[in-house]
Amino acid sequence: MNLTLSTKTPLASVLALLTLAACSGAPEPAAAPATPQPTAPAAPAVTAAPVSTPAPVATPTPEPAAPTPSATAATPPPPPPSRCPAGMIEVAGGEFVAGQAKRKAQVATFCLDANETTAEEYATCVKGGACDANRLTVCDGYTYGKPELASHPMVCIDFPQAETYCKAQKKRLPTSDEWEWTARAGTEGRLFPWGNDDPADQACWGGKDGKRALSCPIGSFPKGDSPLGFKDLGGNVYEWTTFPSDKTSTGRYGHGGSWKDSARDLFRNDRAFVFKTTYRCGFLGIRCATEPTGG
Repeated sequence: MNLTLSTKTPLASVLALLTLAACSGAPEPAAAPATPQPTAPAAPAVTAAPVSTPAPVATPTPEPAAPTPSATAATPPPPPPSRCPAGMIEVAGGEFVAGQAKRKAQVATFCLDANETTAEEYATCVKGGACDANRLTVCDGYTYGKPELASHPMVCIDFPQAETYCKAQKKRLPTSDEWEWTARAGTEGRLFPWGNDDPADQACWGGKDGKRALSCPIGSFPKGDSPLGFKDLGGNVYEWTTFPSDKTSTGRYGHGGSWKDSARDLFRNDRAFVFKTTYRCGFLGIRCATEPTGG
């Protein structure tokens, strides 16, 4: 076994080879060692200079962008103050074909009571001395002076008493055209104040059997309210109105049908009945009108 040693061979490698030679016979051929690659001399260690960490700089928070109309719904402006006295609703005027006679009519903007006048309201007028109590209890179904019927419509009044009551409130009775225009919802042209369906639970009426014996408290049938919020335009009691022919006639139009009626056509908005100015009954009452503030 020839061992070729170089003076440059490390001592540890020589001892390892001698030990291998002494402990075995012919050794298994070993894989040729890899050709050593020249190694670049190690670069001298460089100590990095300490780097000072800059102080954190506050990032300015951007101002929130103004909301766009598409992102945030605009707050609607408050409604303008009412031009009508309390308890009244403004009705925009217009032009229409009125009544069953198909007469061309035009009305200006006006205010109308949301409800029929109650027995209690009329009694207040009597106590104040502006209204009279003459013959208010001679009719079947009268409501005046009955505490249990204070919220029912005032009835058993003739035309002069109805007119006086409205004047005492600094109002007036509505014209026949104003009443119909309101009940038909203007240009919508409704058949009844609540729409075009036959009367059922939208009004205080006699029903198909006609068995109702008395009026109802005002506003008892919200399904019959008009689009603007008027109550009992159809049913409960007929309502006194005025007409240009009043100067030469003793008749006055009454609108709306009543608690006694059971025929659907009696509640039509274009259907009016003529009552003498002296007529009084338990199914004819009051609703007042006036002009809005500013004309």
